[in-house]
Amino acid sequence: MNKDYIIINLNKAESAESRLDRIRERVRWGVFSLLVILLVSVNVQVFRISLGYDNIIGQKKSQINNLKAEISKLESEGKNLSKDDILSFAKLEQERFLWAQNLEKMGAVTPDDIAITGLKFKRGKLIIKGVALTFEDRKDFEIIDEYVQTLRRNKSFSDNFKRIKYVGHSKVSIREQQIIRFEIEASVKKNKRKSFS
Repeated sequence: MNKDYIIINLNKAESAESRLDRIRERVRWGVFSLLVILLVSVNVQVFRISLGYDNIIGQKKSQINNLKAEISKLESEGKNLSKDDILSFAKLEQERFLWAQNLEKMGAVTPDDIAITGLKFKRGKLIIKGVALTFEDRKDFEIIDEYVQTLRRNKSFSDNFKRIKYVGHSKVSIREQQIIRFEIEASVKKNKRKSFS
């Protein structure tokens, strides 16, 4: 006797393993999509930056071309200098006296216990007035003379003057402290005098 069997699968729900595979597949596609979005956004940003640099380079090239055109224009309009013009300019350059540089040099060699209180230029002479602290173990004249010698030894300063000499000093008391007021005279070399006036 033949019996026909009907097989019915009562496990219609998917197995835990197939469900786990489906979740893993979704996670993989999610990570892949995120990486693709990141790479695309980074490339877009790099492209925008390179466009900005291209614009800057174009502007700079344009500025350089404008400057070259202006230089060419100025060169074509420029005056020809004679030999006398060049020699007179060279003479002026050699004889000129730069106050700022020389005063800076003087300030650099002035010790901390001496302060310059006044400068005056009259009849080719630079008159330097200042004050100095007194010391028990040193004479007043020695303090000022040492400063004068320091000015004389500094060639970059003293080369502009034919003579740097001590004029005088006096001792005064300010707020119960003894200080020395002094005056030094520096005579400018003759070829430098013209550039002062």
